[in-house]
Amino acid sequence: MQLLRCDKPYNLDEVRKAKGKPRIAREDSRTTLYELTIRVPKDYRVYLEGKTKFTRRVFALNRRELQNEVRAFEDEKNDELEKAIAEYKLALESSERKALSLPVGEDGYCTSTLTEYAERYVEVRSHGSVSPETIKNELNYLRYINATIGDKMVCKVTSDDVEGCLIAIPRLSRQWGQERIKQLEENRKTATWAKKKKTLVTPLKEPPIAGSDTQAKVLKFLREMYNYAFEKEQVPKNPAHARFLSRVFKQSKPLIDPLMADEAMRFLEAVLKLPLSWVKLSFLALFCTGIRPEEMQALMPGSFLFTGPEPATRITSAVKRGGVKIEDYPKTDAGRRTIPSDSILADTAKEWIAVKSQMIEDMGLMPTMRMPLMSEGPRPYAYNTWRKHWVKFIEDNGFEGIRPYSLRHTFATLNLANGENIKTVSVLMGHESPSYTLDLYAGYVPNTAMGIGSRYIDYIRSGLNCEASRTPRGE
Repeated sequence: MQLLRCDKPYNLDEVRKAKGKPRIAREDSRTTLYELTIRVPKDYRVYLEGKTKFTRRVFALNRRELQNEVRAFEDEKNDELEKAIAEYKLALESSERKALSLPVGEDGYCTSTLTEYAERYVEVRSHGSVSPETIKNELNYLRYINATIGDKMVCKVTSDDVEGCLIAIPRLSRQWGQERIKQLEENRKTATWAKKKKTLVTPLKEPPIAGSDTQAKVLKFLREMYNYAFEKEQVPKNPAHARFLSRVFKQSKPLIDPLMADEAMRFLEAVLKLPLSWVKLSFLALFCTGIRPEEMQALMPGSFLFTGPEPATRITSAVKRGGVKIEDYPKTDAGRRTIPSDSILADTAKEWIAVKSQMIEDMGLMPTMRMPLMSEGPRPYAYNTWRKHWVKFIEDNGFEGIRPYSLRHTFATLNLANGENIKTVSVLMGHESPSYTLDLYAGYVPNTAMGIGSRYIDYIRSGLNCEASRTPRGE
C-alpha cells in the first residue's frame, strides 16, 4: 500500500500578514500556525467515501514540533486508510460470497427468484466503483421488475417475460403516480397552513408517465445483470438479448447513428478549418478519441500525453450533466483509460494550452496542469453553452440532426470496420465489458467467417509442405 504523505506545510501566519489580516488567537504567542494537507491518490478515494484530501491546522514552536505534527497526521490518516481498505474488502468479499451462495438446481443453474438475484446483483455493485446515484436508479428499475416478473426463477425468465415487463412500465408508472398524488392531496387537506387559509389549494398536477426512455433503461439493466449471471454460468442464456426486443422497443439500446467514412472525412475537414479555440479542441477530442461529452468537458493540460511512442489522451475525470464542477470519477472504473491519438489532436491541444495559459495569467491566476481547457476562463463552460456552438457548427456545415454522441459511435464503428479487436475498442470506449460493446456494435464487426475453412486447411498444409521440404531424400 502506498503511504499517504503530507504536502509542504502552509504557513498561514505569513499569508494573513501579506493580506493585512491579524493573527489567529492562540495560547502561546510564540507559535506559528500551519495548515497541513494530505492529498488522497485517486485509487484510494473509493475507500474513503470519495475524499480527495485531508487538512489540519496546527501550531508549532519550531521545526522539530512541526515535523512531529506532520508525522502524527500522516500516521493517523494512514491507519484510517488501512482500516477503510480492510473494511471495504471484507464487505466486497461478503457480497461476492452471497452472490455465489445462491441456490442451484439439478441443471446447475441458479433457482433464486429474479427479485432476490437482482437485489444481490445491485448489492455487489454498490460495494464496487458504481456511484450511489446509479445504485438509486437501479433500485427504481427493480420496482418495475419486481411488480411484473420478480417472482419467476432467474434461470426460467424468457424473452416474452422481459417484453411483458417493459410493456407494463407505463401502466405501473401511471398507477403509482396517481396513488402518490392521492396521498399528497390527503396530506394537504390536514396541513396546518391549509386550515389557516380555510381554502383548498390548487390540485396537484398529474405526474409524468414513464415511457420509452424508462423502458430502455430497465431493459439495459436486465441485459447487464443477465450478462453478469451468464458469465458466472448461473443462467443458460440472456433472455434480454432477443432480437425482437430491439425492434419492438426502438430505444431499448442507445441510438447508433455514426457517420459513414465519407461523412467523417467531411466532418474532420470542416473542424480543421475552424480557428484555434476551445470549441475546435472539443470537436477534435470527441471525434479523435470517442470520449463522452461529459469527459470532454473535463479535459485539462494533464489529460494530454505528448511524450512516448505516440500522443495519447488520458481520461480520469468528468463533469456532471448540467454542471461545471470537474469530478475525479468518470462513469465507472472502466472510464479511467488512456486513448492513443494522432498528431492532429495533439498539435491542437498544445497550441490551445499555450493560449489558455496566457489567458489565465492575464487574469492574475496561475496556469496549472489541472486548468480546465473547455472555456476561456478558470472553469469549464456548462454543456448547454458548448451545445450552442455545436448546433451552429452542424447547421453551417450541413450536418443537421447529428448528435454529439454520433462522434463516439463513429469512433467505435469505424475502428471495428477497420479490423480493430473488439476487446481493444471496448477498453478505449470505457465500457465495462466487451460483451456490452459487441451487443451495441455487432452489426459493424466485419464478417471474418467467409473462407475460414480454406484458410485453416491452407495454413496446416503450408506447415506440411515446409516439413516435407526439410526431409532429406531417401529417408
